[in-house]
Amino acid sequence: MIDKVISHYKILEKLGEGGMGVVYKAEDIKLKREVAIKFLPDYISSNQEERKRFEIEAQAAASLNHPNICTIYSIEEADDQTFIVMEYIEGKELKDIVETNRDMSLPINDVLKYAVQIAEGLEAAHKKGIVHRDIKSSNIMISEDGKVKIMDFGLAKLFNSQVTKSNQTLGTLSYISPEQLQGLKVDFRADFWSFGVVLYEMLTGTLPFQGDYEATVIYAILNEDPKAIQNYRSDVPENIISLVSSMLQKDPDKRISSMNELMEKLKTKISTQEIKANGEKSVAVLYFENMSPEKENEYFCAGITEDLITDLSRIKELRVIPRSDVLPFRNKEINSKKVGEMLKVPFILEGSVRKAGQKIRISAQLVDVKSGFPVWADRYDRSLEDIFEIQMEVSQKITGALKLSLTETEKKLIGKKPTVDMRAYDFYLRGRDFLSKYGKRNNEAAIQMFEFALSIDADFALAYAGLAEAYSYKYMWYDGNLKWLGKIIDVSEKALEKDPGLTEAKFGIGMVYYHQKRFNEAIDIFKKIIEEKNDFYLAYRWLGITSDILGDYDSAIKYYKASATFKPYSEEPLMQLDMTYRRKGDFESAKKVEKEFLKIAEQKLLINPDDVIALSRVAGVYSSQGDKEKALQTIKRVMEIDPEDGLAIYNSACVYARMNMKDEALKYLRIAFDNGYKNIREWVKSDPDFNTLRDDPEFKKIIDVEV
Repeated sequence: MIDKVISHYKILEKLGEGGMGVVYKAEDIKLKREVAIKFLPDYISSNQEERKRFEIEAQAAASLNHPNICTIYSIEEADDQTFIVMEYIEGKELKDIVETNRDMSLPINDVLKYAVQIAEGLEAAHKKGIVHRDIKSSNIMISEDGKVKIMDFGLAKLFNSQVTKSNQTLGTLSYISPEQLQGLKVDFRADFWSFGVVLYEMLTGTLPFQGDYEATVIYAILNEDPKAIQNYRSDVPENIISLVSSMLQKDPDKRISSMNELMEKLKTKISTQEIKANGEKSVAVLYFENMSPEKENEYFCAGITEDLITDLSRIKELRVIPRSDVLPFRNKEINSKKVGEMLKVPFILEGSVRKAGQKIRISAQLVDVKSGFPVWADRYDRSLEDIFEIQMEVSQKITGALKLSLTETEKKLIGKKPTVDMRAYDFYLRGRDFLSKYGKRNNEAAIQMFEFALSIDADFALAYAGLAEAYSYKYMWYDGNLKWLGKIIDVSEKALEKDPGLTEAKFGIGMVYYHQKRFNEAIDIFKKIIEEKNDFYLAYRWLGITSDILGDYDSAIKYYKASATFKPYSEEPLMQLDMTYRRKGDFESAKKVEKEFLKIAEQKLLINPDDVIALSRVAGVYSSQGDKEKALQTIKRVMEIDPEDGLAIYNSACVYARMNMKDEALKYLRIAFDNGYKNIREWVKSDPDFNTLRDDPEFKKIIDVEV
């Protein structure tokens, strides 16, 4: 067929094939332009009645003149074949774009901008009384400049009666409305349904109604509700979820009433989402500066910072950067504006603390990252006993400045004192400070501080949670004694007894199951946490890690993808996504992820060039890109900054393994284990960085695998 001339069209290449015919790219020899030609199936070309029906429908479709609808130039016949000549669109099918972005999530703004254009095209058709009847992602083209073109207008009505008779794919069937399947009267509301399926697909990367057999898909469309969009990603606003739900109502009378109304809702949601994407209601709380004469009061400043993070994190409407992600900026001379840009938030809360005996002065200001000016600032000169009231006031001032609406429950949680005894609170703050610092001695000191706090206030839930975290580090990094796992469960259960909503304590129990290799039980715990708190990053991350270990790479990718939406400023979830792609052998996808990974990590290093974890991770990307010299220089820098960080040393071992430097890889793996990074052997066994050493006797000996 290629190079064949039909009428005055020279066939150039085949573009695709489906139930409605075969499509070719061709050159219009007369008009010197590229066109698309669709050859219709034989049952239309050879049947006079069917062909007449087709011509009537196609003529109506050809009357549509809209920038979001593919233009039909003519209907022609040659060599006993009927074909349509259409506008040729340089671009990709929406289906292919969704497939490409499935594991990284199609950005919400892209989804909405495509959706508005689809709606505008459909609205133009509906105004002329034309119903598409076969809206699906493979019938929507996206040009290179992001313009939407809806394909195959005028064909669907003709082919609708063939849907269960011809060899349609299950994928196509998944878009068909309930009334079409039941042979009922079809109007524009059928397009709402199919459009809803496409929106769901763009948001989740999968179809709402699936099955291995045609009957299964039909049953699902007629009787079942799709899985909640929140199961796939957490960054979709509730109003968008509600809109998709209204489009997928099985009763046409309950669907949205007009395409114009739908289009207006989408446009409103774009403006709302763009505000959210710019971080309208998100904040990073930087560690408060210690202005006290005594340097020893540093722990107190850190504790106040972390308590403010905890309080603000209780507000559902506000996104708060976790303390682990602001910790690298502690005690650094930094530019708040640059930190805000790197963490993708519009507001930074910063402040200082001066403590002298029982007197305390706290200064705080909420800075607009874009302008660099504070939108709120205040100073508190109080007694040390008033510390909880000060924290509550600061939180309330921030909610007021950001115009947040608090529920009654949120108001109570923000005003709740963690303990009734200031001495217990002081020990707790000291324990958290020790816990934030690396090293066996600091870990043991943290345990002692938490135990002191609990000896004063046995109802101090946060102190139990801190103790559970310290025990976890003791097990993972320092001695690996199984007794710590039992202790973790014991203190986590006590924390939950005092505060049943303490998510961190539930997570601690899940981690115990993970370390005990009770992976399915760990997965159950992590999933329950997500049901209660669907933005809890660690639960998604460890669901991914556990799925990886079990060899369920598709699930791991889904969870890493979700975790990346909570930390768009962090290279960590992308690093793990990259590793899983490599485990699957999908090196093309791994390279795409690595590119984004490197961009984020290098930006982070501009703010904090001494971040040894980020440095050790980017060294791996440099090695995979073939820049051995840069990778080695980066590892050298890691060792100069902190030669005792177990995770950074382990990452360095991975880099050496990637570069086939066996002796160095084994050396650094031993050092990592000697420096406390002991209980990751299950992970090491499947880490793709060590694939070249998998059969090496020394490697097996190090990770306790029998030769």
